[in-house]
Amino acid sequence: MDAFAANRTAIEREPLPPNVGAILDQAVARHDERPFWVSVDDGVTLSYRQFFQRVEQCTWALAGFGVERGTHVAVMLPNIPAFAITWIALARLAAVMVPVNTRFTSRELEYVLSQSEAEILVIDREYWETLQGIDAATVSVPRSRTIVHGGLARDYPHNWDALLDTASPGCIADSKPDADELLTIQYTSGSTGFPKGCMLAHRYWTIIGRVRSRHSPPVQRMMLDMPFYYMGGQWRLLMALYLGATVFVARQMSMSRFLDRLIDHRIDFCSVSNALAKLPDDPRYADLGLVWAASTDLNKDLHQGFEDRVGAPIREIYGTTETGSTLSMPIEAIHMTGSGSCGLPVPYRECMIADGQGHEVPTGKTGELWVSGPGIMQGYFKRPEADAEVMRGKWFRTGDLFFKDQDGFHTIRGRIKDVIRRSGENIAASEIEAVLYEMPEILDAAAVPVADPDRGEEVKICILLRPGLGKESLPPERIMAFCRDRLAKFKLPRYIAYLDRLPKTAKGSIAKQKLHTEGKDPRETSFDTVDGVWR
Repeated sequence: MDAFAANRTAIEREPLPPNVGAILDQAVARHDERPFWVSVDDGVTLSYRQFFQRVEQCTWALAGFGVERGTHVAVMLPNIPAFAITWIALARLAAVMVPVNTRFTSRELEYVLSQSEAEILVIDREYWETLQGIDAATVSVPRSRTIVHGGLARDYPHNWDALLDTASPGCIADSKPDADELLTIQYTSGSTGFPKGCMLAHRYWTIIGRVRSRHSPPVQRMMLDMPFYYMGGQWRLLMALYLGATVFVARQMSMSRFLDRLIDHRIDFCSVSNALAKLPDDPRYADLGLVWAASTDLNKDLHQGFEDRVGAPIREIYGTTETGSTLSMPIEAIHMTGSGSCGLPVPYRECMIADGQGHEVPTGKTGELWVSGPGIMQGYFKRPEADAEVMRGKWFRTGDLFFKDQDGFHTIRGRIKDVIRRSGENIAASEIEAVLYEMPEILDAAAVPVADPDRGEEVKICILLRPGLGKESLPPERIMAFCRDRLAKFKLPRYIAYLDRLPKTAKGSIAKQKLHTEGKDPRETSFDTVDGVWR
């Protein structure tokens, strides 16, 4: 489309800020006393100037604590100002943030701290039990290098607020980071085992913030209810800084309060989902003032009706943790509403749909989406074997199947990777399987996705018990209790199927494609752990 192509060219010609700290510098110079942060849960408000001052204090405090260029700092905080303040302070020091999923179990937290080589941990008091669940003899970050936010903790001497309140300007080395210096190690579940740490430089973040801020007419009042430990929450924060917008931040997304929040705070940008699109109609939709809304995987049959209700364009966006912003549907592409397409390649991104040999497939044919461009991830931290699987010269293999129409619009068809995507979360099937194999009663196991109208996919586990054992020997309740101690809540299986055999390939691995029977309800003969019934 002509307007989209012209905007793409204009964005690519503009100089980018040299690093993430510079985005804040430029924003506060322009907007100063304008409100930047409003917490919808507790009313905490910070202007651009106040936020900048807290970042300055945090920078001094962290430098005094020993943070320097290249120091890895794990951050396990909810959607509160301290997360954003800590992130940008680390960016100023050319340090590296390791955001930690706040829903992780002790086992998962221990893995991330160790694998990321984190030297310091900033953690909220709310997640104290998770930290305490790690064996003191194995935890990689000692108490003396742990900073607790939200209150005092026994045997842990360092408090986040106290450190900032007592910090004073000191001699901080000139650590202005280069655009290609590492800023975050962002953990994302892939196709194997534990999450992998994507190494993302400042350029990744300056690009994604710029691209998202220029997707549509400017917005000024953004709802931010995405978790900050994911790229989605972080790029929205940078998008706001670029625009001089106010972010209205919620601890978590709420279905029941969705409309109230949008109306009460006069929101003009938010994200929507299939579950929100299925909410009952409400006359208050007429009171909304949205400029546009972003969606991922919105069911094409729900799209037009929901767009009519909210009274604003809903536009699909696509990206991965590794590639950042990759595809988006232009605001002006009214004719594509309800098409199911993810749109066109965004600025700084080149896309190719390839066959198994890496050759571009003809228009209209399905293949794997390959992505290249400045600022995509630099690799997986300490995982060269994983890099070798996905990198082909300048190209990153997404593992997602796409086709492209004659006008260049891309539509996703499915995934190659053995990943289950529930409510926007990537869940490695092998991680669930590894936990199941710890149970002595289970001989073999497979985790597979089950289509779900609200969550996209649900987790189903197919298990083969040891000879002589029946389901009464290992009832669903025992399996779930075992999994709850070892897996985050969002990874827990919903459906449990007991099978007499699991189909195998010639190599001896489980043939998962044979577990998906065409025309048959995949929930049939399984136990539904949510509804507590056999299907």
